[in-house]
Amino acid sequence: MKKTILKAALFFSLAAAFSSAAISCSNSDDDSTETISTIDPSNFKGNIAAGTTVTLDPSKVYTITGKVMVENGASLIIPAGTRITVAEGANYLIVDRGGKIFVNGTASNPVVFEGTAHKQGHWGGIVILGNAPSNRTAAGTSTSELGDLTYGGTNTADNSGIIKYLVIKDSGFKYNPEKEFNGLSLFGVGSGTTISYVYVTIGADDGVECFGGNVNLDHIVVTGVGDDSFDWTEGYKGTVNYLYAARMKAYQTAAEPGNRGIEADTQDTNPNTTFGNGVSNPSINNATFLGNAGGSESQGMKVRAGSNGQFDNIVLANFTTGLDFETDRTLAWFQAGSYIKNLRFVNIATKSKAKNTAGTAVDITSVYSENSAALGAGSGTALPDWAKGWTGLTSFDTTDAMN
Repeated sequence: MKKTILKAALFFSLAAAFSSAAISCSNSDDDSTETISTIDPSNFKGNIAAGTTVTLDPSKVYTITGKVMVENGASLIIPAGTRITVAEGANYLIVDRGGKIFVNGTASNPVVFEGTAHKQGHWGGIVILGNAPSNRTAAGTSTSELGDLTYGGTNTADNSGIIKYLVIKDSGFKYNPEKEFNGLSLFGVGSGTTISYVYVTIGADDGVECFGGNVNLDHIVVTGVGDDSFDWTEGYKGTVNYLYAARMKAYQTAAEPGNRGIEADTQDTNPNTTFGNGVSNPSINNATFLGNAGGSESQGMKVRAGSNGQFDNIVLANFTTGLDFETDRTLAWFQAGSYIKNLRFVNIATKSKAKNTAGTAVDITSVYSENSAALGAGSGTALPDWAKGWTGLTSFDTTDAMN
């Protein structure tokens, strides 16, 4: 996880194909806006104004050429089969607090976001801001790395819309050496939001990252990203059911071969915070993580900085280290209960290691129970049936993740 502060892009004119939609745009860095009623699919950028709804046309291909923002009180509807390409650079889609997005993909017709060229980090990604708590302040709010906007609050059940059958390719644009997007960034997103069947592939930085909030996710696939597959911080408390995440062997010797299956934190500045949701403590069930030996962070699950968590039916394969835990608060949680159950290691050189806040090594072999028959996401190390077809994948296994 790289902490990123990307300044909001300038608002430019937005043309679109729907006369019923109002879009506010700016052609400069001042506060002037204009409202127009048509979208040019080849030049999709600007603000979807509060009080309006934009519905895209699945028969058209849209190209995002800047920042598209769904304002508080606005909605964006993307029908099944819609294809959205994104020009190279810090171009992205962001949903502000109180805005809503409806990605209405289906198994036979997913919605696809992809770069105008296929490579890691070609464009930004999708960013959603909600009103559920971050633990960075007493008010439960913070400022987003992406878009530099306020997110969070006190509404754990906040609803930012519905996302189903969404494919995100080529995301993770690097604004500078320390600032880059994730595929899907969820800032203070609440449990009223539905996120199901999402595939992030060939991206830089993380596949999916949760900054606080209480959103639940299910049927998530991540392959070939440059950093962590699934990442959380800031008191995230949600449930993730069915997660299949893998490095790709094509990037094993690359500068960013992919890092951890899971990277888990509570907060960077205060791991003992009681703000918002308090300590991060999600539940991860039915998950498979495939790695390889590339890079210095080949760890199936890195849990640190005070994060808690509950894990059941997990398969870890081909990482140098399976579990890597740090800090007193994290260790105290896992040593106090049975929170890692039905764990299966496949070709893992070091199953587990840990150190306390002082840096002293700690034995954590007693905090997890193994099950050699665990199926993880559904088929052990192999791509489960639920992930086939709509992702464009028909198979995937350890040989596709590791040379």
